[in-house]
Amino acid sequence: MKRFLFSIVLFLNGIYAFAQGTEKQTADVFSSMTQNDIIMMIVVGLLVFIAIVLMFMIYIAYGFIQVLKGGKEAVANQTPLIDFTKAVPIERESEILFDHEYDGIRELDNQLPPWWVYMFYATIVFAVFYMWYYHINQDGKVQENEYKQELVDAEILMKQMSEKVNENTATLLTDASRVSKGAEIYTQNCKACHGAKGEGTVGPNLTDDYWLHGGDIKQIFKTIKYGVPQKGMISWQAQLSPSQIQEVASYITTLRGTNPPNPKDPQGEKIQ
Repeated sequence: MKRFLFSIVLFLNGIYAFAQGTEKQTADVFSSMTQNDIIMMIVVGLLVFIAIVLMFMIYIAYGFIQVLKGGKEAVANQTPLIDFTKAVPIERESEILFDHEYDGIRELDNQLPPWWVYMFYATIVFAVFYMWYYHINQDGKVQENEYKQELVDAEILMKQMSEKVNENTATLLTDASRVSKGAEIYTQNCKACHGAKGEGTVGPNLTDDYWLHGGDIKQIFKTIKYGVPQKGMISWQAQLSPSQIQEVASYITTLRGTNPPNPKDPQGEKIQ
């Protein structure tokens, strides 16, 4: 009985020490679990608890049976129904001593505790299922897959955030790839009226310091978005997304001061 209780205490103490070292990881696991996962974990925990209780009750019942059969002396000499340690009593240690001796120290040929052996076998079984679930069948998310999924989620989030930009929140883009996209949009949609290099044709010159409707990023964004119908410039919000308007507006700001050939005369007010 004492051996059984001592083994349980050691087992629980090991679980507690492991939990202390992995508190954050455990919290992350629980936060990502679905309701079905939590229910399944609770059910498994209850089944394990019931199994331990049943084993303990069987152990007690076995002891009572031995008492009824042979009294206290029989109980003292009985072999436990479930021996969790298989430890040899001190008075019998001479039976399991090895022949060799080093500096007066002799070694006992003790068996590994069954509870430790069973847990070791359990880890092997767990490793097989883990390998199959995560690496062969690939149902679970290993760190590499989680990282790839987070990159995809981040890209989606960035796109969603860029689609929410408007004339009040637009900021000047400095990323070369996005400014390059703005240049492509300009070439496809704007050069017919403003010239291939922004020198101006039907529309005003975009390379000088004079602007009809404002020359900062928010004002340019607003002009592109809503257009200037009275002067023939259409609204582009139906053809271009908010992120595309921000890209082409950012590109237009790079044209200022480029001094292309044959620029159109200045129009509007000079800005600093």
